[in-house]
Amino acid sequence: MINQENILKQKFKQHIHESILRNILLISGLGVLALFYYMYSDFVIRQSIQAFYMRLLPLSIGFPLFFLHLFAKDRFKKVKIFAYNMLLTSAVVMMYGVCIVHLHDDALAPSVTGTVLVIFIISLEIKTNRVNTLVLYFLPILVFTLSLVFIFKPLSTEFTIIADIYPIIMGGFAINRLQKELRYKLFKSNYLLDLEKQKTEKLYKETLVINADLKVKADLITVHKEEIEEKNEKLQESNATKDKFLAIIAHDLIGPFNIMKGFSDLLVESFNENNKADQKEYANQIQLSVDKTYRLLENLLIWARSQKDALEFKLQNVNLFLLVAETLELLSDSIEAKSINTSNFIAYEIIVEADKNMLATILRNLISNAIKFTPKEGNLALESRFVEGDANQKYIEIIVKDSGLGISKDVQSKLFDISENISTKGTNNETGTGLGLILCKEFVEKHGGEIKVESQTGKGSNFIFTLPLNSQKAML
Repeated sequence: MINQENILKQKFKQHIHESILRNILLISGLGVLALFYYMYSDFVIRQSIQAFYMRLLPLSIGFPLFFLHLFAKDRFKKVKIFAYNMLLTSAVVMMYGVCIVHLHDDALAPSVTGTVLVIFIISLEIKTNRVNTLVLYFLPILVFTLSLVFIFKPLSTEFTIIADIYPIIMGGFAINRLQKELRYKLFKSNYLLDLEKQKTEKLYKETLVINADLKVKADLITVHKEEIEEKNEKLQESNATKDKFLAIIAHDLIGPFNIMKGFSDLLVESFNENNKADQKEYANQIQLSVDKTYRLLENLLIWARSQKDALEFKLQNVNLFLLVAETLELLSDSIEAKSINTSNFIAYEIIVEADKNMLATILRNLISNAIKFTPKEGNLALESRFVEGDANQKYIEIIVKDSGLGISKDVQSKLFDISENISTKGTNNETGTGLGLILCKEFVEKHGGEIKVESQTGKGSNFIFTLPLNSQKAML
C-alpha cells in the first residue's frame, strides 16, 4: 500500500510538471505583455522610474522563459519549471517593491490591491511542495516587512493599507495547499479508476478468448444458415423464372403459332379460289405473328443471358442522337403503319459512355412500347436533359414521350416487376409480354441509373431513364 502511494505521488508530480509546461507559454506571454504595459505606464504616464525598474525583475525571467519554451518545447523541463516558479515569486516581489516606491503617495492603495490580486493568481498557479511554497510565500513578505520596519518606516495610515497584504498571504497559502490537495485526490481517484478499467479490460479479453471457440462455432452455424437461405432464395428465384418462362411460352408463344397455322391453312385453301385480297390479308396476319414471335424470342434470349451474367458489359462512347435515329429507322415500318409523328429532340453532340447493345435494347423496347400504345397519327418524341440527384450526383435523363392511351396507377406499380404478368393490348390490338420493360429496368440499373414512368389515363405516357455522369462521359 505504501509503495502504491509513493507511485501515486510520483505520477502526480509528473502530472503537475506536465500541467506547468502546458501553461508556460500562455502565462509567461501574457505576463510579459502586462509588464510592458505597466512599464510604459510607469515611465510615460506616472513618470515613476523606480516602479519602472521594479518591473525588470519578473521581465528578466519571463522574457527568456517564453522564448526558451517556444524554441525548446521538449527540452530543459526542470529548468523551465524552476524558472516558472521564480517568475511567479518575482511577480510578488515586484509588487512589494512597487508598494515601497508608492509608500508615501496616492498610488499606495492601488499598488496594494495589485499585490493582493497577484497573490491570488499565484495561489492557483504555484504547484510545488509545502516547503518550497512556504519559502516562496513568506520569505519575500519577511524581507518586505523588515525593510518597512527598519528602513522605510511607513506612517500608521500607510501601514494600515499595507497590512491588508498579510491576511491575503495567509489565505493565499491556504488556498494553494487546499487546491493542491484536492487536485491530488482527484488525480488519485482517476488513477485508481484507470487501474480498475485496465483490470476490467483484461478480464474482458480473457472472456473473449474463452468464448472464441463458441463464437467460431456460432459463426460457422450462421454461415451455413446464410448459405441455406441464399440457396433457398436462388431456388425460389429460379422457380419464379421458370414459371415466368412457362407462362410466356404457354400464353404468348403458342398463341402466335396457332394464328400462323390457322392463317396458313386458309392461305393454302384460298389458292384454289384465287382470292388475292384474302391471300394478302392472311399473309399479313402471318407476318404480324412472325414479327411478334421474333421480338418475343429475342427478348427471351437476351433476358435469359442477362440472368446468367452471360452478357458482356462493355462501355464505349455512343452518340445518343444517332442511336435513337437508328432505332427509329429500325422501327419505321411500325411507325409508318400508324402514321405516327416522331421527333428526335436529343442534341446531336451528346456523347454518353454506355454499353451500346444494352442501350439499344432499352431504346428499342421503350420506343416499341410507345408505338404500340400510340393511336394513328399520334405523336412520339425523345428528349434528354441533365439533372442533379442526391449528394450533387449528376445524371443525363432520357425521356420517351407518347400521346397514347396512358397507364393507370395500379398498372404503373407493376410494370417493372417480373412476378407480375402485365400484358395490355395496343391501339391496333398489338399484344406483348411485359418482358421488354423488365429488360429495360435491369439494363438501366446495370449502368447505375433508374427508370420510371409518368402517365395519366388518356393523356399519354413518359418513360424516363437516367444514366449517372460519374460513369458516363456526357457532353453538350
